[in-house]
Amino acid sequence: MLLTIFSMAMVILFSGYIVFNTYKRKEKLTGMAGMMIAMTVGMMSSLALGVQLGIVFQRDLTISSIIAVLFGLGAGYFTGKPVSIMASLDGMLAGIMGGMMGAMLGVMLGVSYTMLLFINLIFIFIMSVALQLVNQKAGNTQA
Repeated sequence: MLLTIFSMAMVILFSGYIVFNTYKRKEKLTGMAGMMIAMTVGMMSSLALGVQLGIVFQRDLTISSIIAVLFGLGAGYFTGKPVSIMASLDGMLAGIMGGMMGAMLGVMLGVSYTMLLFINLIFIFIMSVALQLVNQKAGNTQA
């Protein structure tokens, strides 16, 4: 249970950090890069959170799906908003899809710390690449 709580905190903080960086560098981000960043953040954050919530709310797919989808909607919207409305829409739709898939996976697998660690590693890797994309497109290549 402690690993799940730590994982949820990591997802929320890392997603917030990328949203913050996107806002900070919004003048230099183009449409396609913004769409990719918003889609990545929306999908991965809601997928990872959905798996974690599916493990916590074992017998209730409804609560884990709703929370994960709403989080993905928000993350996708706020990541894409500084770039364009199309980037926001792309991020929100990816957040819906990731939230539903993640919650289903978490409920179906049950308490599987191997899968939780695997999802966390994938989340960290993909979000790190998205952060590199933000920095590269903004002309700041030190990250």
